[in-house]
Amino acid sequence: MNTLYTIFLLIIGVIGTNIIKQFIPKIPDAFILIIVGVCLSFTNIFHDFELEPEFFMLVVIAPLMFLDGQQQSFSKIRQRFSIIFILSVVLAIVSAAAVGLLANWFESKWTLPLAIALAAIVVPTDAVAVKSLTATTKMPEGVNEALELESLFNDATGLVMLDLALSVLQSGSISFFSGLSKFLFVSIGGVIVGILTGFFIVWLRTNISFRTTKPETTIIPISLLTPFVVYMLAEYCHTSGILAVVATGIVHNWESSKLKLTSTNVQLTQNTVWETIANVLNSVVFIILGISLPTVWHVMSSYGTMMTLQLIGLAILIYITTSLVRFVWARQEDNPTFETLFEEHNAPQHSFNARIFAISGVHGTVTLAMAFSLPKTIAGHTFPYREELIIVATTVIIISMIISAIALPVLLPKKIASYTLAQLNETRDAMVDYATIQMRRIIPQHDEREQLTSQLQSQKGFYQSSDRQALEDSYQTVRNETQQFILDYLHSQTITEQYDDNVIAAYEKIINRFTSKQIQLLNTKNRILKQIYRRIKYTVNHFKWHIVNGQYTKKQKLSSRQKWLQDHQDKKQDWLDIRNRLLDLNTQVINQVDKYLDSLLDSRIKKHLTSNQDINMVRKEFDHYFSLIRRDYSTSTVKVDNTLFIRAFQEEYNYVQQQLDQNMIPNAMATVLYTEINQAQSLQLQQNETLDSLVTDKKTHVN
Repeated sequence: MNTLYTIFLLIIGVIGTNIIKQFIPKIPDAFILIIVGVCLSFTNIFHDFELEPEFFMLVVIAPLMFLDGQQQSFSKIRQRFSIIFILSVVLAIVSAAAVGLLANWFESKWTLPLAIALAAIVVPTDAVAVKSLTATTKMPEGVNEALELESLFNDATGLVMLDLALSVLQSGSISFFSGLSKFLFVSIGGVIVGILTGFFIVWLRTNISFRTTKPETTIIPISLLTPFVVYMLAEYCHTSGILAVVATGIVHNWESSKLKLTSTNVQLTQNTVWETIANVLNSVVFIILGISLPTVWHVMSSYGTMMTLQLIGLAILIYITTSLVRFVWARQEDNPTFETLFEEHNAPQHSFNARIFAISGVHGTVTLAMAFSLPKTIAGHTFPYREELIIVATTVIIISMIISAIALPVLLPKKIASYTLAQLNETRDAMVDYATIQMRRIIPQHDEREQLTSQLQSQKGFYQSSDRQALEDSYQTVRNETQQFILDYLHSQTITEQYDDNVIAAYEKIINRFTSKQIQLLNTKNRILKQIYRRIKYTVNHFKWHIVNGQYTKKQKLSSRQKWLQDHQDKKQDWLDIRNRLLDLNTQVINQVDKYLDSLLDSRIKKHLTSNQDINMVRKEFDHYFSLIRRDYSTSTVKVDNTLFIRAFQEEYNYVQQQLDQNMIPNAMATVLYTEINQAQSLQLQQNETLDSLVTDKKTHVN
């Protein structure tokens, strides 16, 4: 149960962060997540929390590295292999050597292998943290690519170096060739395990995809299990699990490029699932960092002021050293591939990009996980200075994040969006209204027309107007104008020649009674209170009438009703005649109101007005009341043919394409809208298929 509670609290933390960041958008998500994690650390479950590195690497890091690998292609790896090796391996080793020598000099009581262990821990960088810290700034494309390429394998490099350092501490000595051979075995072996396992899983998935009717029910679970299986298999073979899952991810990218538009449903569903999982896990990473901080702080406070300052000083020196190594390396590296990332050596932008690359060397929870992975005992003795290493590693993480969060927004230009959210909403509203009016012109049946309209309008979402009062006023205006249109139509020559005065008067009385209610649709609280009041008043009056007339039982009520019908037989027939005429008149009014509101919407579209939510609100309200006049209380959904939905979504495509051709909207906005239309169409067709299957099953059951 503790595991379930832990997962539950972590997910609550992710949800809470997504809500909180709407109110403080200027603070990077990573810091909000860390603060939320610190708050969660005060719960009983996370009290005195200490990260379990093996569980963390398997459950969190392995899936994230697998997804990172999926985003890299074979061609890109082949073209960038030299730069990947330099950034992920050579630069990591050089940085570790510099940090190891510094730590060994600063803390003279530490042995060199112990200092190298600390260096290996602080080597991994976190590209995800950088993206979080630079969400509102424009990172140079070359630097951004360099950071992504670096983070592909430097986690594994750090883990292998840490394993070598621990081996030295365990045995007391190790030869250069022995260490090199182990490094090659662990790293190359991990890549081989990942590639072989990846190709086997791709072969398995491909065969399933072409041999089953619903491959997604099998392929997607296999995809979700892949990083865990590959990681555990590689670790079982004493190779790098991280390198293995990255290699498997790259193989899966190759699979996607070969499938192209084959098995689209599987690929779309799989991409959506993995995108959601990645977002949650990336958030969980920072929450876990926040949860771990109080434990580290508690250890720090037990060392006293001088020792704490000394450790913080070492952390600052380590961060400065790694940043200088990164800057000098990026500034002086003569590899031709580097010029595509950092510009040419004599270009003014080269030094700037090198400086940004140095500052972007943010360390994350992989560093923290490696620190907590240090054994408590080694070679039969207590692991020396374990707590100090954890404190220094955690401090380096915090320093790197704070400096990057402060410096990068100052140095980098702000990201300029090609469109705003308000512009996207306006264009979407106009798109939906355009498709709505086009479809209403070709659908003769009222109920089918209204059902399709309601479905299309739902793409706008709920009441999005920033000025609720303006929307309320506009709604009341359209409502009153529609009521006046109905009254004018009732007294037109067309109607007076068809219907008696008593029929027209009765219908006019109904309409006036309806429009006098002045329902405040946007004020949900007042509407509910009024409904409750009217229901209580009706129930009380109904009860009083039965008491006064002595009608208590069902038999008494039925007898009284039959007696009344016998006494008023002539009035009953007159009432039925009037009712039938009222229903005929109601049908004509419905058609005219539809035409009136359609013409109003059409005129607004031609004027490029996008705030047409009031028309839809009035349409729904009048349609509801017309149904009450018909005494149509059916709650069943009207079936709309799929071909009409396909045509409606095609009209939306046409509108977006027209706006794009006329340079009214940017390409980025068009891409977003195309994606929304495609998703809405897939969802609508899927829902219709589900409804058809339910109806078929019901008929089969009845028969």
